[in-house]
Amino acid sequence: MVPAPTKKNIVTIGASSAVQGLALQWYEKAPETHRLIMIELKSHFNFVFAFPRASVKSGFERELFIPYDRLFNGNDQIGKVVHARVVALYEHHVELDRDVPEFGRRIDFEYLIYAAGTKIPEPGRLHCNTKQEGVALLKKYQSVIKESKRPIIIGAGAVGIELACEIKEQYPDKHVTLMHSRSRYMPKYKTSVDVMTYNILKKHGVRQVLGDRAILPKNGFPLEVNPVEIDTKGGKKIVGDLAITCIGMTPNTELLSKISPDSINKKTGFVNVKKTMQVDDDRFPHFFAAGDVVEHTDVKTGHFAWMQGLAVLENLEILMKGGSFDELVPYKSKDVALIKLVLGDREAVMQTNAFGPLIAVGSWIAGRSTPHNVYAEMGWNILRTPYEEKNLDL
Repeated sequence: MVPAPTKKNIVTIGASSAVQGLALQWYEKAPETHRLIMIELKSHFNFVFAFPRASVKSGFERELFIPYDRLFNGNDQIGKVVHARVVALYEHHVELDRDVPEFGRRIDFEYLIYAAGTKIPEPGRLHCNTKQEGVALLKKYQSVIKESKRPIIIGAGAVGIELACEIKEQYPDKHVTLMHSRSRYMPKYKTSVDVMTYNILKKHGVRQVLGDRAILPKNGFPLEVNPVEIDTKGGKKIVGDLAITCIGMTPNTELLSKISPDSINKKTGFVNVKKTMQVDDDRFPHFFAAGDVVEHTDVKTGHFAWMQGLAVLENLEILMKGGSFDELVPYKSKDVALIKLVLGDREAVMQTNAFGPLIAVGSWIAGRSTPHNVYAEMGWNILRTPYEEKNLDL
């Protein structure tokens, strides 16, 4: 019997939103010639969309860490998720920090998708790699926030806004302060998103300090309840007993910068990409990038990361069928910024095109349908693991 030809690898660095939509489509129409190898250090997919709530309210932490092992239904010839850290990137292979089954410490590839994402402060993302550590850390936040009487949230992106509302709703007697260096919330969205968000925060009783930048200590704030004073550049002094920082996004570009330093945007640190989502370095036309790590006009949300990943797959399909790099098609961003800010159990602001034109709606529509786990079941469905009690400890 003639042995089956060895499939070539398409390797992704990272296994979150930027490659999950791609992986779903890949599973449905996997080619005979290639397989998808997703390298991800975290043992479970982190459903970060619910972390602001789970940092305050307990009982559903296990639901937010979803195993990867059923993504390809156990068929390694279609794809597999490898749990390791990439320590070096080369033209046609990556080097890992540990031995993994089948590969050892080296995985060869024909094409690469760089989807390493970004770092943001906890609890927006958790700086741990296992489900057990993640659940414990969320419970630590719950405990500290419960103990605090005057928590201060620094930074009013989606995480900061949602966290402030969740705290004030769960503990109405706490004096919650939200600090924001800008004069409006969510500036990449419609003005009405800002207005509705401001009014809901006010309704909850959150003290809002806008248009003034906090002066932060070099090493940040400890996760503990102690008297804290935060000075602002405008001369204010904000007093509380717990400070949680929700600002700052750092792209994970160290690996790529070593082999392709010119592809890293010197001003922002993100990855420059061509319209085709190829890394902007003609020496490596087989390198693609997608998600939060790229320099792009798209808002850095899971929705846009997902769409960029699908665009990469479209071009990979051209190449796998024998097409040339000159035949690749540009990614056409929908340029429609969609978001739902979950501002407590019954309050929300959403920018959506579900009704036709792009509009912003408030709690009367958006606040009626948010499940307690903030749609975590959707993550289980994407990763092909039934959302059942018996699976929550997997």
